Amino acid sequence: MNFTEHRKTLKETVRIKGIGLHSGKEVNLIAHPAPVGTGIIFEYRKGEDKASIPVELSNVVDTSNATTLGDGQYRVQTVEHLMAAVFSLGITDMILEIDSVEVPIMDGSSLPFLEAFEAAGYTEFEEMQEPIYVKNPMWVVDGDKYLVILPSDEWKVTYTIDFPHPLLKGQNITIRLDREILKKEILPARTFGFLKDVEALQAKGLAMGGSLDNAIVLTQDGYLNESLRYENECVRHKILDLVGDLSIAGRPIIGHYLASKAGHALDVSMAKLVMSSETGNELGKYKSRRIPLFKRKAAAV
Repeated sequence: MNFTEHRKTLKETVRIKGIGLHSGKEVNLIAHPAPVGTGIIFEYRKGEDKASIPVELSNVVDTSNATTLGDGQYRVQTVEHLMAAVFSLGITDMILEIDSVEVPIMDGSSLPFLEAFEAAGYTEFEEMQEPIYVKNPMWVVDGDKYLVILPSDEWKVTYTIDFPHPLLKGQNITIRLDREILKKEILPARTFGFLKDVEALQAKGLAMGGSLDNAIVLTQDGYLNESLRYENECVRHKILDLVGDLSIAGRPIIGHYLASKAGHALDVSMAKLVMSSETGNELGKYKSRRIPLFKRKAAAV
């Protein structure tokens, strides 16, 4: 499959309104078209506070529970759901104006972002975006968690999660990830969490925007939600996170991913390992290795 594509931007400005997962407060996100070569840039604007934060691996400052970008002074967190939608449409150049330190959680998936951007349409540039095809197996490891990429002409993922819960024990999927499959089978999958963890976070003033409207909530032996979008929606959401995190590299990284209990830290570490190549196309001279991970308080979901 050929993943070489024209660079794209939005055809018109898109306005999105939602609430922040942790603050519970309203967030306004405005996506603007941008000239070719701009890349994806967050423009934080609130009162007199202003910051420009390009979506680049060097600007990832935290991966605990979500992926956070920052410039040393300002941060924007939970970017992965939005970025998965941006990537699925092949959008390469866009300004994301935001008035909060967190991207709105919407329904807990990438679907609302996808639908908003599709409704606006996009403009193709003459310039092309070249993907990266890995030449040798590469991996990152953190204890019993790992993420591997194998050379492949197809872009696909084999993912396993293994939480101490009867519904999430060994949940797994293997799926090919062209853009249409992404839109139909991965991007609608919602984030998930455990009721006891949500209650603990809210007691600390966090996750104040979390509800059954934007997450799958698991009790000791079941779900609080009335229904799921997929039988294995939780592992599909982990792939959504993987796609969003890898997109920060700025180019599609093609191969067969094997993941077990991975999360944002491993996702970003893999992207950094691949992009450590000088050209992105001569990866054969780089050996896979264990690499330092971001310190984090809990496993990412």
